[in-house]
Amino acid sequence: MLACIQNGTNVIQMDLEDGLSGFENQSFNTVILSQTLQAMHNTEGIVLEMLRVGQEVIVTFPNFGYWRNRWQITMGQMPVSKTLPYQWYDTPNVHLCTINDFDIFCENHNINILERKVITDGNEVSFMPNLLGNLAMYRLTAKP
Repeated sequence: MLACIQNGTNVIQMDLEDGLSGFENQSFNTVILSQTLQAMHNTEGIVLEMLRVGQEVIVTFPNFGYWRNRWQITMGQMPVSKTLPYQWYDTPNVHLCTINDFDIFCENHNINILERKVITDGNEVSFMPNLLGNLAMYRLTAKP
């Protein structure tokens, strides 16, 4: 936020759980939801509202399908990592999803995926991203 303000970029920070009804259709170039998707209660509604008010939407989230997360579940524990840093009892996360889940969500909601990048430890992952990537970044638009 501070960097945007220092660069003269207009920024609005608000609680998305309250919705975006105060904004007109396509009133922003880009709407960003950074590593918050999994903590939203109305995930579907929020993503659709972001697409309504923004020409483009950027969404990032921790990939619950990452192999280390799967391994921790196999060992009988909820995953804890850099991208999922909370214990099961104090996590704000309510909707954990995988990259494959989000791709299907986009397909089912007529959302165009302009770009998808998957990373692990700062390195882009292209081979088996749902298994080997721990963070997903999407650039989206609504399909006409």
